[in-house]
Amino acid sequence: MGSRLFCNNVYKSNPENKLMEMLKSIAFVVFMFSAASAILVTSPVVRDVGEQDIIDLGMIGPGQTISVLIEPEVATGGIYGEGGLYDMALVTSVPPGWSKEDSKLYRPLQATITAAPDAEEGIYSTKITVVDEAYGEKLDNITFNARVTISYDVVDIDIDPVYVRTGPGQPARFGITITNKGSTGDAFQIESVGAKQWEFKRAVFVPAKSSKTISYEISGEEEETYKTRVSVTSLASPIIHEEKEVTVDIHSTMFDDFKATNNGVLIFPIFEGLVYSFLGLISNFL
Repeated sequence: MGSRLFCNNVYKSNPENKLMEMLKSIAFVVFMFSAASAILVTSPVVRDVGEQDIIDLGMIGPGQTISVLIEPEVATGGIYGEGGLYDMALVTSVPPGWSKEDSKLYRPLQATITAAPDAEEGIYSTKITVVDEAYGEKLDNITFNARVTISYDVVDIDIDPVYVRTGPGQPARFGITITNKGSTGDAFQIESVGAKQWEFKRAVFVPAKSSKTISYEISGEEEETYKTRVSVTSLASPIIHEEKEVTVDIHSTMFDDFKATNNGVLIFPIFEGLVYSFLGLISNFL
């Protein structure tokens, strides 16, 4: 037992052992000061992300661009272990045919990823690395995987009503609502195809996961039933497309004849003429 105590005392008092313990402590402290545990992604989702984590950015369509916003300030790591500011976000890997743009230096850290215009539906992986320029604040790089789901079904169109009955020269009004179901905003072209006199084009920007409604008005002079198709197409890729048909039934009614008397009364006997003039006046308030 005495020899065992002697050996333990020799071990504890060995200078080499003390030096090794000290070096281990210093290395641990340096690691804790330099390493940031996570950064905060603020858009299109909000989540703390660490080294080699996987984050789901959501759904976009072919050709669409999604921006990833990252808070550059961290509260841990750095020279004194109190955090610091990252300088850039670099998109270090994208699928073939895709494009990307790194963030500018300093705030805001916004990197963009653009899908190929002919990208097929599926789940794709990209990589983003946040860096401390020249290692000035002693913040270690953080690389994470950003997944993107490509879908052709990112836009809906709703038209209300889809059928209107009206009189000659009277406008038929439709409300066209575009719903963007994707995780990024996009510009869409609204177009009507059918009766030539009613053809029109209009571009509308719809933010991510939101809707926008515009009015569409048509009229005709001839008594006839017209059909026209209203389509919505993404300016990013023609693959993102939706359309619906609307019908306008133009026929005269007695009420339309009453309104027409505002433009002048046909030759009637005195009594009938007064009645039609009165009905025309009343129709203006209906």
